[in-house]
Amino acid sequence: MTFNEALRSKKKFITNSSNFMQTMYHCLIIPTIEEEAVKYITDFKNSPSSFVDESCKLYSSNSDFKLRVIPIKDFKHSHERVMVKISE
Repeated sequence: MTFNEALRSKKKFITNSSNFMQTMYHCLIIPTIEEEAVKYITDFKNSPSSFVDESCKLYSSNSDFKLRVIPIKDFKHSHERVMVKISE
């Protein structure tokens, strides 16, 4: 799907999901080519706050995208670190 179609699907997914689910998972727009998707997800996991939805465009050689839902627990940042930051 195009980036705009993927973005609409992501917004629909977020609208239809609970707040709890949104705290447990990241919904990412990723390239459809597996090697590009793996690179994007790896880089995203290392620094999620430096990515925006449009960042996926830099990883795609064919401008074709899909959605992937990934558990936040798989990322380097965790709820504990976020909670510590909030309480400081």
